[in-house]
Amino acid sequence: MPVPDRGELLRFLCHVRFPATKQEIYQQCVALGAPAAHLERLQSLPDGVFVEPDTVLQALPHPTP
Repeated sequence: MPVPDRGELLRFLCHVRFPATKQEIYQQCVALGAPAAHLERLQSLPDGVFVEPDTVLQALPHPTP
């Protein structure tokens, strides 16, 4: 399965209300209609509170090719 595009994920994250927990981000992205591949990646976020979309992207594990 190809790695989801970070730019596309960012388009969803820009609509999330921050600060937000991992679960809140996931739930809001579900409501926004994010594809399953993005939701799967968001589940790999560490627990904590994120203050902006960029901190979410930085916290995601880097995919292996």
